[in-house]
Amino acid sequence: MIPKQGYRHDVYQDEENGTHVPVLMAAASKEMLFSVFMDLLEPLGGELDVVLETSHHREGGGHRDLYREHIDAPVLLSTLWDFEELLLNDGCTGIAVLNPAIPQEVQFDEHKLLIAYGEPLSSFEDVLRTHRLPRQEDMKFITEAEHVHSSSDQLAQSFEQLKMRLGMDELLD
Repeated sequence: MIPKQGYRHDVYQDEENGTHVPVLMAAASKEMLFSVFMDLLEPLGGELDVVLETSHHREGGGHRDLYREHIDAPVLLSTLWDFEELLLNDGCTGIAVLNPAIPQEVQFDEHKLLIAYGEPLSSFEDVLRTHRLPRQEDMKFITEAEHVHSSSDQLAQSFEQLKMRLGMDELLD
């Protein structure tokens, strides 16, 4: 698989409750990836919920989620810019930002893919077009091929700092 920029439409099927949610999946070059992610957050509104996903220090795979409700968008965006290096380079960190009142969600996952969930998707698609990401319905993503996740002690420490700055709590299963 050769990495390339672009996006495609998809559908998330929740097996538990039988719902189908429209999805946009996108990939961008490292040089523009974080800017595209930050621009995708704008349509979500002014008060957001955040989920950090980490697989740091997890034996046998798996991950843990940390959750923060009701954070003002400018505070969140400023904090995320401070942790751009972590979010771009750590294969054990992902983040989802959502507005449960809409409901829509933007995810910047540990594979460094951008995923927008919900209806309508038009505002997210407008952001992708503004960044000149081509629509490619046959596009394949790294999650559909063999891949590895990498991190470092420094990135794990940076994750802990982000967690603290956002005032995160672990989700209970």
